[in-house]
Amino acid sequence: MHCIYEVRYEVQWHSAAPSEWEHDTVKVYAGPDALEAVEKARKAALEKHRLDDNGREVRCSNFRLREVVLIAEAQL
Repeated sequence: MHCIYEVRYEVQWHSAAPSEWEHDTVKVYAGPDALEAVEKARKAALEKHRLDDNGREVRCSNFRLREVVLIAEAQL
């Protein structure tokens, strides 16, 4: 059995500025254990990077789970 979960979380951007947390939501395809979905979301979130207002690259340095919701189940 496989499931689709909606994982709601916050990420913290590592920069010289004060800590900045940003909300995000992602749908994840995983097995019946919601922990697998959370780990997939965490791994993808921590790989994110972007440019700040000064053109410097900043990366996600922290992940904070808010909620996991089961959207659908399927047996293939």
